[in-house]
Amino acid sequence: MAQFTFTNNTYAGEALAGFMASTLLEADSVKRGLLTVINDVKSRKIILDVDDNVVLQDPSGIFTDQGTTALQNESYLDPVVYEFMKQEQWDNLIQSWEAQSLKPGAFMDYEGVVDLSDFMVQRYLTKLQIANERLYWLGKGSTTEASFTAPFTGLLPTISAASGVYKVGLGKPATSMAATAIDNTGLVTVSDTSTLADGDVVTITNVTGSIKDTTNSTGGIAIQGQSYFIQIASATSFKLVRNYNEINTRKPATFTGTATAATISYINVSNVLSVLGSVYAQLDPADRIQDDFNLQIPLHVGYAYAQAQANKALNVINAFTDLKKMDYLGIPLQIMNYWQANTILGARSSNLFLGVDLLGDASELSTVYMKPYTNDDVVRMKARMKAAVNFKFANELFYLSA
Repeated sequence: MAQFTFTNNTYAGEALAGFMASTLLEADSVKRGLLTVINDVKSRKIILDVDDNVVLQDPSGIFTDQGTTALQNESYLDPVVYEFMKQEQWDNLIQSWEAQSLKPGAFMDYEGVVDLSDFMVQRYLTKLQIANERLYWLGKGSTTEASFTAPFTGLLPTISAASGVYKVGLGKPATSMAATAIDNTGLVTVSDTSTLADGDVVTITNVTGSIKDTTNSTGGIAIQGQSYFIQIASATSFKLVRNYNEINTRKPATFTGTATAATISYINVSNVLSVLGSVYAQLDPADRIQDDFNLQIPLHVGYAYAQAQANKALNVINAFTDLKKMDYLGIPLQIMNYWQANTILGARSSNLFLGVDLLGDASELSTVYMKPYTNDDVVRMKARMKAAVNFKFANELFYLSA
């Protein structure tokens, strides 16, 4: 019979720092260096910089300032505290550990002593990393895991609403089409589906009507601004199959109501090369030559780009099996696995900030076996985190969206 230990502990010092660092700083985009991390952000922190143009002037024996006024730019990191709390049955936790553990020994029959508190922490670590990744970029409103009350806008909504950002829309013939009807089954009527394919991701805007997505609630949410995987139904129609941001349940989309008009925007194999070419042409040369400048694209755009490269190399051996390089004319393309659809961001990592407080009073991790205290045969885990995101220079950002 296996023996187990469970420490009634509150992680502290290096253990807490390690877990909090894994939770907050091992979100996918942070590990790839796409955000500049600032630690020890306990309250509002000002991100301050001074910037000015350069004036080349006549030589002079006396120092003469160029005479322009330097711009002082301020943005803020306003940290938000939020928690994860989970309770599990003691027996279920043991069975789960046994199912995932290997049995060392000559006869594969030795079961060592395990600290189930560490096992429970590791069990939820990846999910917390994904939740934080989505929170950093999409904000609380588009992160299904976030139910706290404090505002957390997220980088993409903040950039979308900011003045001074170079913004481009997808409302062009090659990247959008008009829908004349969307019925309550999610069937969309358009003039032509020849540029679309099964599995493409479309974003719906400019909706006329009262159609709602009822996948996760009986009241439903308006489909305005929502993105869906599609299946082609005919030469003039396609079906909205599943919400692109429904990463946890993979539920088929359901709807109520109808729409009489909408705009359907998309980036797919048919247009991805022209979209990236257009983006490249509009980037400021002073930004795109920087070593830390990246074009960040959602997963489906990365797939479309890889497929388009293969299609262009039809007579090349292994054109469809070789790994495709994810850059465009030397600019790295960073695949953002949990991003909103049909969005491209051009930014330097030194212009995007994540503020955390790993060892502050607001950071906490504890695991407790409740049997000695309440006679309940359950284990409780609590993790409290603190984070904030923002950018510094709006005029150094390129943002394309539907």
